[in-house]
Parts: sequence; structure tokens; C-alpha cells
Amino acid sequence: PMLKRKLTDTINAKVDPVSLTLKLDCADERNKEAEPCRTRTLTVLDEANATNEIDEVISDQRKEENLRYLRTGVPYFKDFEDDDFYDLMDKAKLVTFEQGDVIMRQGMEGTMFYVIETGEVEITVRTAFEDPLTTPSDYLGAVINILGPHNYFGERALITHEPRAASVRATQKTRCFAFEVNDIPSSSVLSGKKEATMERMQEINNKYGTDVYDIDLIESQFKSANTANQQRGSVNSPGAIVGVDTDDIIPDQSSSTTMELDDVSGAQANERVISLLVRFKQIRRAARCFEYIMKTKPKFGDVGEARRRALLVSKLTKYQRSEFTDLFKLIDQSKDGFISLLELRRAMESVGQNRSDDELLEMINNSNPEVDGNTEINFSEFMGMMAEAEFYYLFIETFEALDSNKSGFVSAGALNSVLCGVRDLVSDDRMSIIDT
Repeated sequence: PMLKRKLTDTINAKVDPVSLTLKLDCADERNKEAEPCRTRTLTVLDEANATNEIDEVISDQRKEENLRYLRTGVPYFKDFEDDDFYDLMDKAKLVTFEQGDVIMRQGMEGTMFYVIETGEVEITVRTAFEDPLTTPSDYLGAVINILGPHNYFGERALITHEPRAASVRATQKTRCFAFEVNDIPSSSVLSGKKEATMERMQEINNKYGTDVYDIDLIESQFKSANTANQQRGSVNSPGAIVGVDTDDIIPDQSSSTTMELDDVSGAQANERVISLLVRFKQIRRAARCFEYIMKTKPKFGDVGEARRRALLVSKLTKYQRSEFTDLFKLIDQSKDGFISLLELRRAMESVGQNRSDDELLEMINNSNPEVDGNTEINFSEFMGMMAEAEFYYLFIETFEALDSNKSGFVSAGALNSVLCGVRDLVSDDRMSIIDT
């Protein structure tokens, strides 16, 4: 009885009674978050020379780029008044973390928001399927996302007032702009005093993989996996053990549980793989479009160029419009309605195409023939580019398919036969297409 009581007290102190997982022991050094190895202020130190500590590590050009991104690229800062924004910048810090530092730990309270200046971090999530008795205490979970410069993290805990949904670890030496929640104006959802939209919350939840451990989503599998190895007694359930303390016969449920878990994990894995492959195909399609646009030599200022693209956009099907809209949103990670140089580079690199900044800028510049010197792509320009490239490759591929001998010519009869054959699938009209 005494041992049982001690075990009960220990379990009550160490195990969450709802999720049956181990509570995070914040007193344990292994569970603490890393302190920055260097912290610099952004406030001006020398009014006469207008210098500050970040001048030691960031050039004027890079500072200007960072400030522009913080002002317009971070969606949570875009609606600030200038006074609120610059007041927040004065209170911000530039912090540096070493490779391997755990900047944020899943389950802990969040008080900071970070924007990456240089370096890279990975987002990891521990799922409900991990056995709390056998999983190493320093295991952070599966990597679900990787963030580089001009990305941000830490926003979910500030907005929802919930413990952090994931851990964030530096995969290389990383420098971030750090903002404390108490310094953020109440007009921003980051302050926790304003409710975020459902679309914003959906985006945030996808970023931190909350569906990985959504108990409502996988309730039965969660319970089965978390207790499957404890059916014959557990410190989590110090009551009477069926089959040991009683004469009851324990039904064999291992095979059904295993099949159930295999079906669920297999289906989830397949769904994730298919989703990634679809996104890969979409981005490859955009990359192909950018390759074509880079080869074009638009006459800047010629209204005819813009009219031609507008006409091509009007010929797109409803499905193509929807697909290109989703593709634009996929590349526009900042959700500001523009594709920047950084976002275009990430999209091209994600499909294995590494391009120089000059080449990427040429792609961006050619996106709008009305103006020479474009630095970003808006939605209408993107649709025009995609429409032009789509019809270009449609005609090229159709010609190559008909020109089986590679002669450089296609007979009118062969073209008419193919076009009429396709038309006959959807129409009873038997008139020659070429004759009309």
C-alpha cells in the first residue's frame, strides 16, 4: 500500500491526467530554452553619429532591406502607424543563437516573437504516438518545417495564449530580431489583445503542424497508441490490473490495434506525400513559366504587350484561374500580395533550380512590360505571365506531337484530324475546323 501510494503521488505530479503524457519539467536544465550567445540593441547609442550596436554586424544596405521587410513583409507589422512601428523597433533586440540551440520548446509559455535575419531554424513537433516511458527526454520530435532569413516564428503562443505548439532549433548559427510580447502594440494580434481571423489561424496551425497531435482528429488512435503498451498495468493507472489482480481473461486486442494504427499512420503518410508532390508539381509549373518569361524581350512601355497578356488571361479556363491563384498564394509566403526576390528564389530552389539574383530580377522585371525596373510581381502580373507561358507551351507541345518526323512542318490535314477528333469528344458537329 505504501509503495502504491508513493507511485500514485509520483504519477499525479509527473503525468498529465488528460493526455497521459509526461509533464514538462521546466526545472530540468535539459528542458530549458537556450539563451542567446549575443544580444544587441537596435536603439541609437550615439545621437551625434546615429550609430547603434547592430552596425557591428549588419551593413547599411542590409539594414535597409531588413527594415523594409519588417515594415511591409511581416503581416503583423504592416498595419502599424509609423510611430508604433518605430517605437517597437527601438525596443527590439538583435539576438544570436549557436547551431543546435533550442530557441523555443514545445509545451512552454511563449513571450517572444522572432524574425530571422540570417541563418536557419527547424520546427519540430512531438506527437501523441510517442511512448512517454521510452522516448528520450531530449527528443524534440519530427521536423515539419524549415525557416530561413526573413521568416518568423513564435507568433502562435502569443496570439492564442496557449503553450508553444512546437519546438524551434537553430540548424546553424542564427541571428534574429526579437520582440517581447509586452512591447507589441495592442493593435496587433501578436499582443494577444486582438483576435486573429480564422484564415490566419489556419495558416499558423498548418505552419506548426498542430494537426499532428490534434486529439479530436485522431482521438481513438491517440488513446490506443498512448496506452497500448500499458494494458497489463501501468504507473499511469495504479488501480486494479485486469488479469493480475483479478481472474478476468484479457481479450487479445493487439492485432486489431496494430492494424488500426498502421491504417491511420499509412493513410496520413500517403496524404502528406501526395500533398507535397502536388505542391512540387505546381511550383515546377511556375518555374517553367519564369524560365519562359526570362527568355522574352518585352518592349517596355508598349501597351500592346499588356493587352496581349490580358487577352490571354481572359482565355484561361475557370480551373486554370483557380490553379494559378493557389500557386500565387503558395509562392507568396508573406501573404502581402506580391512575390519578392526572396520568395521567387525559394520557389525556384525548391524544385532544384538555383538562379543568380540578376537572373531572378530579370524574371521579375519582365513580368510587367508596362514598366522597366520592376522589383516584385503582383497577382495580375503573375496571371499574365502564367497565361502567356501556358499558351506558348500548349502550342509548342501540340506542334511537336504532330511533327513526329521533326521536319519543322505540320500538315493541315493532320492538324484538322486531331482538332476534330478532340472536338468530337464533346460535340456532334462534324464540320472541318480548319475550313471554318
